[in-house]
Amino acid sequence: MPLALPPDEARAFLQGQAPAPMLDLVGMMACHAVTAGLRLGLFDALAEGARDLPWLSAELKADPEALTLLLDLLVRTGYLERDEHGYANSAASAASLCTGSPTYYGHVLPVWHAIVGELWDGLADAVRTGRPPGGFYPWLEQRPRLSAAFHTLQGGLASWLAEEVVELAGPLEGATGLLDLGGGHGLYSEAFCRAHPRLTATVVDLPGALEDGTAHERVTRHAADLAKEGIDGDYDVVLLFNVLHGFPEDEARGLLARAAGAVRQGGRLLVLETVLEPTDEHRGGRAEAAFTAGFSLNLWHTQGGAVRSARTIEDWLGEAGCVALARHELSRSATHTLFITTPAGREVRR
Repeated sequence: MPLALPPDEARAFLQGQAPAPMLDLVGMMACHAVTAGLRLGLFDALAEGARDLPWLSAELKADPEALTLLLDLLVRTGYLERDEHGYANSAASAASLCTGSPTYYGHVLPVWHAIVGELWDGLADAVRTGRPPGGFYPWLEQRPRLSAAFHTLQGGLASWLAEEVVELAGPLEGATGLLDLGGGHGLYSEAFCRAHPRLTATVVDLPGALEDGTAHERVTRHAADLAKEGIDGDYDVVLLFNVLHGFPEDEARGLLARAAGAVRQGGRLLVLETVLEPTDEHRGGRAEAAFTAGFSLNLWHTQGGAVRSARTIEDWLGEAGCVALARHELSRSATHTLFITTPAGREVRR
């Protein structure tokens, strides 16, 4: 969490009178400390109010001296407060780091802590040579607990966005077949099936991504590597949700063309993507824009992909022979955009 610096001190860092990277160093330390606190169960232990050191040490089964050092750093960085009663969660921690909170962020931080801590080694060499090391999914598969947390994170995002996406997609009269490319958890397919009783869906993704997918009776799953295998079928609706950003440009454009080729006469191709406009910060503010820029760098370094602009995706859709019907910026996510298209020359099914 950014340090709440007094104006004069903040100004010194911003104007170069103090070493600005020091704040990033403190932030890196805080990230490790918060992750440790989550693993210890610290923030949940303080959910009911302030506790003193002996109580926390016993409750968390932690060494008192070492725990004191951790607590002091969390106080200094604003995650905890301290008074005569002991230690307590700050308002920000109560909202973001206690599992009972509707705005819980503790499932996000450990995943990114591991990704950046382990996979960003060698970033300078990768940028110098223009050759990202990749290997994200093999790395993830070797860490079952982290993989489960990652897929839970993906599923949570889908659960939050699915209702709005289905509503924006509009009526799909007469549609009976849906293909969900790279939609491992199947939650988008399930949402579409609930909204359209005649619809059946097929989800295609890597085996590991399908393991804990939905068990909806009208959703079937098929294991395949989209980067290597063809896309067969003739579907009323094809979903390509949060997939393109994981591929290099040429592969992403090829995948988009193959997805368009699986849409039958009168059908629709729906593309959902995180987008980042070069000079646009109005949707989510500076923090969201900065995170998305970091997300894009991570995609390149670990998968060869990137977050693209909405214009770029529309250009790719045009190259794939698709006519844009609509583009919607989601209200539930400051960075997600839904593109609704149909292959050119085909009558649009209303």
